[in-house]
Amino acid sequence: MIIHRGNGDDTGVRPLAESALLAAITVLLMFIGAFLPLAGLFVVLAWPVPVMVVIMRHGVRYGVMAVVVTVLLATMFLGLLQAVFAGVTLVGFIGVAFGVGLDRNWNAPTLIGAGTVAVTLAFLVAILISGPLMGVDLLEQMQFMMDESIERAADMYLGLGLDSEQVEETVEQMQVTMVYLKMVFPAVFMFSALMYALWTYLMTRLILPRLGYVVPDLAPFAIWRAPIWLAFVLLAAFVVDIAAPVGESLLRMFARNVLFATDMIYRVFGISLLYYFARRYLRSRWLAGGLCAFLSLNGVVFLLLPLVGIMDSGLDFRGRFQSRVTR
Repeated sequence: MIIHRGNGDDTGVRPLAESALLAAITVLLMFIGAFLPLAGLFVVLAWPVPVMVVIMRHGVRYGVMAVVVTVLLATMFLGLLQAVFAGVTLVGFIGVAFGVGLDRNWNAPTLIGAGTVAVTLAFLVAILISGPLMGVDLLEQMQFMMDESIERAADMYLGLGLDSEQVEETVEQMQVTMVYLKMVFPAVFMFSALMYALWTYLMTRLILPRLGYVVPDLAPFAIWRAPIWLAFVLLAAFVVDIAAPVGESLLRMFARNVLFATDMIYRVFGISLLYYFARRYLRSRWLAGGLCAFLSLNGVVFLLLPLVGIMDSGLDFRGRFQSRVTR
């Protein structure tokens, strides 16, 4: 039975009671995620679900009220930092974004896009409030951790008896890689936010239909194909990167981030095409997925996947394969 939004008594006690109950369930999920690490990997994706239910049943106002109650309860049982970072950022932002999207019948790509924006905003909020609450700059802390990891890796290589010159060359390569990652950090984070939003969507698809709610379907991964316009974005970013002034200018940094993002996107579409052909010859989707994961870790295949994604957007290898099969 599909659960619809409440009617006449939405201005009474029932919406407040349901919002408070679902907020308590959210805090319970946060408690499980905080103290049961293995289960927390999956439970953390379910944190925003109660807020989505509140919004779909009673509207955005009660959803925001549920977030406020969640933060207050989490402050009492888990502490202020956990309440702010988990309650406000993850539960609040992505829960409200998904709840509004589901209530307004957005399609799956729009829903995931809204979730990506929500996670990005949540990260920005975490950066802004981390200083006053913790006295720590998250970006500086991340830079310190990267530098520390390089030093520990160098010490480990020297401890294994490797030649000091080889270790120095390896450290230099790692430092160059870290500088590049620092430059494309916005693109890296946006892609991470997209993946978190996607996993949240999959968890939502797993839970909400069992409660009677409709969650839009996402197109099967095997038929994902890059749009043509993405190639023009890639070409424009490449031209800007070449034409930009020498050095770490803002324009070049923007172009590098676009290039990195489009490379990752085309890589996903390349894996999709690989999965399509694997499914043509393997019955088990798990076996096909495992084969694609294994092949994607190969250095040559890893480098070729973006090129395959670019070519498929214009040549449509699936359509050509289908036409040959049906002849």
